[in-house]
Amino acid sequence: MKVVIAILTSIVLTFAITWGALSGKETVVVQQQVSEQKDRTDAQLAELRSKLKAAEAAADRVEVVREQIIVPGASHGSPEDILNFLSRLPMENRNESRGDSDEHRVLIRQVIREFEELTAMGPKALPAIARFLDQGLDMELHENTNQITTGNWQRGQIYLDPIFPPSLRIGLINSVRHIGKRNGDHLQECERILLNVLNNTGRMLEVAYLARVLNDLTPEMHEKAFLTGAKELLDQPIPPDATIREMAYLDRPFRHLMFDLLRRHKDTTYIAKAEAQLFREGTNREGEAHIYLDRAPLYYISGVLGKDSMPILRKTHDDPRISERDQGSIREIAARYLGQHEDANILVNSRFATSFQLLASTGEKAKENRQRGIRTIEFYLRRLGEGREVAPEIIAQRQQFLATLRPQTTDKEVIAMMDKLDTHLNDMRDPEKAKKMNGRYDARVKR
Repeated sequence: MKVVIAILTSIVLTFAITWGALSGKETVVVQQQVSEQKDRTDAQLAELRSKLKAAEAAADRVEVVREQIIVPGASHGSPEDILNFLSRLPMENRNESRGDSDEHRVLIRQVIREFEELTAMGPKALPAIARFLDQGLDMELHENTNQITTGNWQRGQIYLDPIFPPSLRIGLINSVRHIGKRNGDHLQECERILLNVLNNTGRMLEVAYLARVLNDLTPEMHEKAFLTGAKELLDQPIPPDATIREMAYLDRPFRHLMFDLLRRHKDTTYIAKAEAQLFREGTNREGEAHIYLDRAPLYYISGVLGKDSMPILRKTHDDPRISERDQGSIREIAARYLGQHEDANILVNSRFATSFQLLASTGEKAKENRQRGIRTIEFYLRRLGEGREVAPEIIAQRQQFLATLRPQTTDKEVIAMMDKLDTHLNDMRDPEKAKKMNGRYDARVKR
């Protein structure tokens, strides 16, 4: 209202001054100009009164105004829409040599967002996810940035909660996991979806991941289910090496994951079959045929049976098909059970005997041979001295084995190392001294 009064006052004053100052021929012109100015002023006044009236009418109420902001790449409105978007991703548009393009990085962030939104939808997303998983459809999700390492999955490494999943199905399984953890009333529904995937998948990578997911939701509840799944996949014929190299990594036989699953859950029912799978026929990258030791069943057998695995390992060690390198791998395992099992003692003692011969060698390679022998002796003596709070009977067994070595050499350096080890083993018998030990042992003697 004050604004209107000020404008009216200004108009009146202007009109009076102009009228009093002008006369004669100028009067007509001035009158015309004043008339035009008055018309413009009247129009302004009318507009101001209209705005004032509207403002007074709105003074007694509060109005909330909502704006819908459309962002490029915004999430979709339903689980079906999200799944449709994810299943049609242009993941092939990337450059492995120069790194991801800006467009691909945007796409990666969008994928993460879509999975998060799907998970946030909670139980209402489960039917759509279940239907999609039942179809057996999938897509590898790729990135080659330094921030996210899906490449680790290609090497058979499993992560319970991947930031960027290696495949569409893994991402959906993870969403089901989160929904189950956040919504206890729907936990059983989530378990049914996951168990259905477990019963129908032929991928070792998925079985390994599902085992972790199910254990995360309900620990030890579904152990039998995923262990059975692992053994069924291990029973399948192993494709030739050349075929494996051509397979998409999601479909590759990650046998070490299955054997590791059996080992971690102390499943001994597959020992006989694992022993039959220790040697594999394969081809190298040049296409040459060869037979090699498969370490996956080897580590499963030794990990589950402990010292009782030594008869199998000794038999494998003495197999004419085995390489010297693979023999060394078996002796390294045997070193854990020195003094605890006769087969372990026999395998390692043969290595000591060879090393003692190297120490006594003469000629041009005497120095080189001595270095090789000392390194081997140090390795096995170090294994005899390792461990924290070791059981007294095991310490006694180690000392007995050490006693069998002494008559085999007169080398002063080796004798000094043995004396040091004997003192260390006696200290391990003392509970107070044992508590201060870190479990490691250095067999070398400082000069």
